[in-house]
Amino acid sequence: MSKKKVTDKLRARMSALGKIGGKRRLVTMSKAKRVALAYQAGLQGGAPIRIDHARVKALRAQGLKLREIAEQMGISIPSVSRIVKERK
Repeated sequence: MSKKKVTDKLRARMSALGKIGGKRRLVTMSKAKRVALAYQAGLQGGAPIRIDHARVKALRAQGLKLREIAEQMGISIPSVSRIVKERK
């Protein structure tokens, strides 16, 4: 069983909610409880989008190949493929 690393930022945000006693409690609580508290603290949901999806779609509409878009945007080909396939 692997232990999740508890960052100072996570500990501070969850302590501000008044529901966390410290690092030990975060490590020992269930995953479902950690996820629920992370949602409350605004920390759950993934990292912010760093890729301009509109630009990727526009380049594809211009007829560029996935490889060309990936090179131009500095991202991977699978990322370009995923973005192009996304629904609106």
